[in-house]
Amino acid sequence: MGGLLAVATACSSSGGGSASGGTTGGQSATATKLTISYSEKTGDEIALWIAKDAGYFEKEGLDVSLTYLASNAGVPALLSDQVQIASLGGSQILSAVAQGTDMKYILTLSPVSTFQLWAQPKYATASALKGKRVGITKTTGSQYIGTVTALNELGLKPSDVQIVSLGSVPNVDSAMIAGTIAAAASHPPSTVKYQQKGYVDIVDLAKKQIPSANTGYAVLSKYLDSNSDVTQKVVDATLKALQREKSDKAYTEEIIKKYMGVTDQQELDVTYEFYAHEVAPSVPLPEVEQFTASKEAIGKTNAKAASMELASFIDSSFVQKAAQTLGISASGSPTK
Repeated sequence: MGGLLAVATACSSSGGGSASGGTTGGQSATATKLTISYSEKTGDEIALWIAKDAGYFEKEGLDVSLTYLASNAGVPALLSDQVQIASLGGSQILSAVAQGTDMKYILTLSPVSTFQLWAQPKYATASALKGKRVGITKTTGSQYIGTVTALNELGLKPSDVQIVSLGSVPNVDSAMIAGTIAAAASHPPSTVKYQQKGYVDIVDLAKKQIPSANTGYAVLSKYLDSNSDVTQKVVDATLKALQREKSDKAYTEEIIKKYMGVTDQQELDVTYEFYAHEVAPSVPLPEVEQFTASKEAIGKTNAKAASMELASFIDSSFVQKAAQTLGISASGSPTK
């Protein structure tokens, strides 16, 4: 813990204070340019945003551009060299590798499922939920995996309820608020409105620390082979940003405002506490067990995914080296 506090203090004092003003100095003429994409405007990506805005990438000699791409566009962007690193959900990474994409998963921003299964009070037990409408975005992606995992925690299978595909997170949230579905898996800040409606959090996967590669960095193997030094700098900066996220609430809430558009103070506080202290790891180690739920769900309709050796595309060496350099215990466990 002493090492964590020391790193957090150093990061806070050297990383810049503005969430909107970029970095504290001009880019070096020799800075290495690269683009990193992120697929969700959710708290999973907070450390990436901090690494950019607080100047941690710049201090590593990197000129990083961030770009928002839908999750299904991340892998094509890597293949076309539009981006060099993509922050993606584990299900997208697993599916791409199963289809033959030669890539590595090098860092996990969210090592546990971030979803909570909320229900109307009259459907807040497993028996009451049977046969009722449960909203999802689509039958792929992290929200679906989270829904299936939460149902499993209740002793239910997807076939025990009516799975309703609604297309997007806003649509799921609207259906929950309107009461046209009985339950849905979501996370802060959306769940603040669920609570205000009197809905019940019946399964909190983050609190249960259910392993999941909910969001993390994917890199093509060919880029990694020729740019391992650049990749290491990205990882080093991200670890520093994670310490800042966990230790500097005021700054992190400014980042949440900027990138997620959250302005309500209650939603800001709940979102910060959830992601900084339930979800974000001190050391973002990528691990095989984080892909178990995705493999099980995707493998039911994808034989290649079902037979995949998960360790074949996971490379934890960059995080391990960064943790050693920064003096942080490489446990990979979320730490307050």
